[in-house]
Amino acid sequence: MREYHLSKSDIDVIMQRIRDGWPRHVSTGIKKPKSLKIIEMDDGSIDDNSILVGEGMILVIKDGMILPFLTMNSLLALFPSVTVDMGAVKHVCNGADVMRPGIVNMDEFDKGGIVGVNDERYGKYIAVGIASVSSNDARAMSKGVVVYNKHYIGDRFWEECKRRSIT
Repeated sequence: MREYHLSKSDIDVIMQRIRDGWPRHVSTGIKKPKSLKIIEMDDGSIDDNSILVGEGMILVIKDGMILPFLTMNSLLALFPSVTVDMGAVKHVCNGADVMRPGIVNMDEFDKGGIVGVNDERYGKYIAVGIASVSSNDARAMSKGVVVYNKHYIGDRFWEECKRRSIT
């Protein structure tokens, strides 16, 4: 596991990837950090299994995608979300994808977009994923995967930030 600060040009690349991959209303509100530390979880490239920590910003890079960390509530609130029933919480927090029968409410989202996952009782974010279908298609489904789970409470990113007291 390596940890180091990114160069200004690497920060520019990260910010460009955020502008290209996130909805415009979200990405325009993010200020470029003066410094950004990366924690590489695996021996490999910056594009996979890393945590980015900057001024008021914690992000996860998984499968080449940049996702907000689960404690970034104000940032996550800018993305669409789905609410799952309490029976689905245990499964989602063990890494399961979000299935249609467990969803009790959903915002509007496009296929391939970043989606937050909330629990029904407390409304807390328990996962962040990528939509496998659009919200319109999901509403018409009775079963199947709606959100691919990429980052969830208790995963290795969560545990590493907890271990390092990063919140």
